Amino acid sequence: METQTHNSSAAVSVSGIDVGKLEKELAAMWQPAKNEDGTVAEAGTTRVCVLNLIVYAAQQEDRAEIDQLLDEVTEQTPGRSIILVADRDSADAKLEAYVSTRCQTSSRGAKQVCGEQITIEASGPVIETVSTAIEPLLMPDMPVFLWWKDIPHYEDKLFNRLVGLADRVVIDSLAFDHPHEDLLRLAEIIRTNPQFMLVSDLNWGRMTAWRSLVASFWDVDDYRPLLDQIDTVIVEYDPPDVAHSAIAPQALLIIGWLASRLGWQFLGQAPHSDGQTTHFTLQALGGREVKIELRALPDREGRDGWLASLTLRATQAGAEFRVAMNEAGTKLETEARIGDAHHVERVVAYEQKTEGQRLSRELGLLLRDRIYEAAVTAAAQLLAALSQS
Repeated sequence: METQTHNSSAAVSVSGIDVGKLEKELAAMWQPAKNEDGTVAEAGTTRVCVLNLIVYAAQQEDRAEIDQLLDEVTEQTPGRSIILVADRDSADAKLEAYVSTRCQTSSRGAKQVCGEQITIEASGPVIETVSTAIEPLLMPDMPVFLWWKDIPHYEDKLFNRLVGLADRVVIDSLAFDHPHEDLLRLAEIIRTNPQFMLVSDLNWGRMTAWRSLVASFWDVDDYRPLLDQIDTVIVEYDPPDVAHSAIAPQALLIIGWLASRLGWQFLGQAPHSDGQTTHFTLQALGGREVKIELRALPDREGRDGWLASLTLRATQAGAEFRVAMNEAGTKLETEARIGDAHHVERVVAYEQKTEGQRLSRELGLLLRDRIYEAAVTAAAQLLAALSQS
């Protein structure tokens, strides 16, 4: 059945946060409609709550974009969403809230499944303590996710307090304003207090197909011994729009993933860059050196921070394994060669998911992603060496 979303708002706005009032208004929304004769109309709404989702967004964020994204999330994982819109540039203290329902409706207009939303607008000094108003609004005995639509700062009191309420924190490293510094900051949070938060990165999810295809090379018996002979890795990427001179987080994370999975260690040799390609040297088990090249390609519209290609070589064996995005950005093409003896090619569709679909996927995860954390840690070691060189 084709569906469309519908958002309805209650006519209530309170100065400050009165939990009792908000809950009363939410309860009133779910009261069944009545016919003219006073009888209860046929029920068309099902209230569902499988989780709590706290969304932190700065004042300048596109509210319509957030609403559209949450419509998609409600379709997959309805629950109670608490949207905190913070204006940190204003000195005027403000704390207001209003409630609404967020429903999935059929093409015929009959309501199906609904979640609920509490929107809080805050500015001035009250922002630092607004978490005390959010905590009692959470539905009990339900997992709590925090979608932090900003850069995570360990010294940010509000970030720390909201993380303390959450079972999992969702970020997006693609949106980092300062990719190197922000990735280092994230690695520091993971390193200094690994129990502080369980983190999901939407940008890591965008790389799932890449990691799956690279790993599948080694499912072939003839290729597996070459895994221990890799001596060169070349990553091509589209530079971040916000910082053209920075290495894209996806490029750093894919190298961090390879290094952490294969036991490659940073040798201490100073990396160097010619402005387009950055060179690192890692050491594999047994002392083998692995040369890493991260190449920025000319900027392409719509490819902000994307991986373009990943090549792994075992030079002595004459072997090369490659995954690359096609020109249209719709398919991933793979190629494996060992001299003239083997030549295997595959083309797979690259699924373009919406941000709402990606966020919904992360809302289904509660366990710690240790592979992602290890990739961030390894990538941060490269960045630390780069900043010192």
